[in-house]
Amino acid sequence: MTSSINLESRIKGALIGVAVADALGGPVEFKRRGTFPKVTDLQENLTFGLPAGAWTDDTSMTLCLAKSLIDTKSFSSASQLQNYIAWFHSGYLSSTGHCFDIGNLTRITLSFWSSHIPSKPVSSKAANNLPSEETIEELQKGLNKSHAREVYCGNGSLMRTVPIGLFYYSSSEEDIVKYSHLASQLTHPYHTNGEACAVYCILVAYILSTGETSTATPSKKAVFEKFRTFEFQNKVLKDRFAVYETLEDFESREEKLISSSGFVVHSLEAALWAFFSTESWEEGALKVVNLGDDADTVGAIYGGLAGAYYGLEAIPETWRERLMLKDVVNEIAEGLWKVIVERGDN
Repeated sequence: MTSSINLESRIKGALIGVAVADALGGPVEFKRRGTFPKVTDLQENLTFGLPAGAWTDDTSMTLCLAKSLIDTKSFSSASQLQNYIAWFHSGYLSSTGHCFDIGNLTRITLSFWSSHIPSKPVSSKAANNLPSEETIEELQKGLNKSHAREVYCGNGSLMRTVPIGLFYYSSSEEDIVKYSHLASQLTHPYHTNGEACAVYCILVAYILSTGETSTATPSKKAVFEKFRTFEFQNKVLKDRFAVYETLEDFESREEKLISSSGFVVHSLEAALWAFFSTESWEEGALKVVNLGDDADTVGAIYGGLAGAYYGLEAIPETWRERLMLKDVVNEIAEGLWKVIVERGDN
């Protein structure tokens, strides 16, 4: 890839990429691979009775995180939680006006936080008396302790994490890792989740920062080499990705070896496999959602990374135009871009 893509296109492409790929995968969520006609276009989601172009919880939570970054111009655990709870209880930033799909652990953790975080004002922008980061930390300890024995780490934090990589793209890798873990643990208090989010956000940030300082988009090989420099501390992640010693290992990996389950390690691998083994946003999106099972989420994870890489214009216009509540998604994408630019100017 040799063309130059500006920062605006990358940021908007990442956020809108999440929504479009989510909408592509939603109709075949829960369906076993090979049991449904190949996805080639947006279609109705019969599981939830939604029209073509409707996005699910993956996009809702991504928009909630992005909106917090826009409103606070910083990292605020309380603000993020307030947005998630408003989505959970009242359908804030949902494509349908209500929360119709939510992961089990996300439901449990947001129910916990609901008793500690004031409700988000419906018609007022007035600031609430939100808990401090220190208070959130104290409450987090109790949440972590209550889930210390969990062994299955879902993909509910990874699916929404792309705004962290975008917002902190010009920051140090230490900061990106720090905020990825902090954002993840609000609903998924496990190191596996935090580290999956961290490596993902580092790749997103690398694409933005390298594309900004170079005359061209970094090659897939360069992005892969960046991935290889990440030192996994989590044994499950470390062992899973040890087989990928070269870019060709992703390119030649057989589909039957790629799982699209809700396990965060599987979801990260599926998204990276689709990204590294294809040549366009559309090709990768269709490849990953046709894996079935948790198709909307692996799609969303792929869509954010690939959107940052290829830019907004690479996402088929017909899909962008048919996206449900596209004005809401576009407005938040615009707002996030402006805040990131302002942040860089300060």
